[in-house]
Amino acid sequence: MNTVTDPPEDMFLRYKRAVEEAISRLPVKNGVVDIDSIWVETSLPYDLIQEILSRDDLVLPENVERINTKSLIQTGGRSGKKGKKRRHNNKVRH
Repeated sequence: MNTVTDPPEDMFLRYKRAVEEAISRLPVKNGVVDIDSIWVETSLPYDLIQEILSRDDLVLPENVERINTKSLIQTGGRSGKKGKKRRHNNKVRH
């Protein structure tokens, strides 16, 4: 983390603490928390959240076994919905 765009270490520790606190408040499904939920809760950039999650010193609550780092928001994916998207017909009303 020695590039110009990286935050100073004390600021990074504050972000890390914010992520840890956010994770403790988030819903956990089968021991998993999604990175999208962390992003919504903290409003931190995805790159920063990924950097924080990759560190070995991150403290997770007991009920969290892992964090899903594949984002459905960033990739435009759809969660839990199968099949074709519903088409909306644009109709002109007179």
